Order: sequence, then structure tokens, then C-alpha cells
Amino acid sequence: MDHEVLSTFDNSSEALDNATFYSSTTEIPTTSSLSIRQSLSAWTVVAIGLVVMSIGCCANSVVLGVLIRARREFGSSVHTLITNQSMLDLFACVAGMAMMTTMITHGYRYNGNQILDGAVCVLFEGMSLAAYGMTAEIMGLVVITVERYFKIVHAIAHRKYYRYWMTKLGVALPWIVGICSVLLPAFVTTRIVNGRCVRFGIWVNEASKMVYLSVLFQFTDYH
Repeated sequence: MDHEVLSTFDNSSEALDNATFYSSTTEIPTTSSLSIRQSLSAWTVVAIGLVVMSIGCCANSVVLGVLIRARREFGSSVHTLITNQSMLDLFACVAGMAMMTTMITHGYRYNGNQILDGAVCVLFEGMSLAAYGMTAEIMGLVVITVERYFKIVHAIAHRKYYRYWMTKLGVALPWIVGICSVLLPAFVTTRIVNGRCVRFGIWVNEASKMVYLSVLFQFTDYH
């Protein structure tokens, strides 16, 4: 019996020593280390985003320049729509770079100027300008797809009924859809509350919020 008690005591002492050793050698992450990691990861995302947006700006600028110079040789409706699509892509890249540059330089600190602070909150920290460009891009691709479908599948009807004003409508439609679906709701529902930018947070009632989010989800999910 004494031998069993001593053996149990020895095992307990060894387990306690092992637990003490592991607890002393294992580093517990503190709040400061986690915040440093999060800050580094955020700066990494910003740096990668700036590189990608810069490449997009250069590529779309070259493509847009070539398309504009070739408009006399290829002045068709699809050429106009593709040129417009290149402009939409360039706008989205420039808006993304402006948003990230503002975040780095300005830091989204609000100084009490209601007009300037509201514009920075809605357009940049609220990402409305970049979202507007991306939404218009999606709609531009839809317009090109629809035009090409009727041109190829229904060639006779396309030749008979297609008019130049339809091309103008196809150019304007992506910009209008972006304004109606992103910019106008952002200006109405984005506010600065207690020094923080609340994106799409101020609604007249819960029903309007649910309707808008449902339509936006269906639109993005469909595309």
C-alpha cells in the first residue's frame, strides 16, 4: 500500500513538473501581438491591392488608347461598347487606388468638416466609389453579352431592328445602374456616427433595408 501511495505521488509530481515546464516555455499571444499581426496583414492587403490596381490602370489605359485610335477602322456598335467597358474598368481601378491611397495618407480621420468628412466617408471609407465602378463593370459585360447574343443568334432581326440609339443606351446604362444601385443608396444611408463611418447603416425602416439587400444580393449572385 505504501509503495502504491509513493508511486502515485511520484507520478503526480512528474505531471506537475511537465505542466510547469510546458507553461513556462509556451508563449501565450497577447493583445498587442495580435494587433501587430492584424496591422501587418492589413498593410499587406493594401500593398497587394495597390500593385494590382496599378497594373489594371496601366493595362486598361493602353487598351483604351488603342481602341480610341482604331475607332475609324472599327466603328461598330460592339467596338463602342468594348471601349466603354475599358473605361469602366479603368474607372474601377482608379477608384480602388484612390480609396487605398486615402486610407494610407488621410487615415479616415474626421476633423469636423461636415461636407468633406461626409464625402470621404461615403466615397472612400464606405467604398462606394469602388463599388460603383465594379457594379458598372458587371452591367457593361451584361450589355455586351446581350448585344452579341442578338447579333449572332438573331442576325436578321438584329440587322432589321437595331438602331444607333440602342448603342448609346448600352453605353449609358452601366453608369446609370451603378448610380442607382450604389451611389444614391450610399449617400442616403451612410453617415458618420460618433466619429466612425457607418456604411449603409442608416435606413428609414427595416423593410427598405431588407428590400435593398435582397435586390443587391440577387443581382450580384446572378452575375
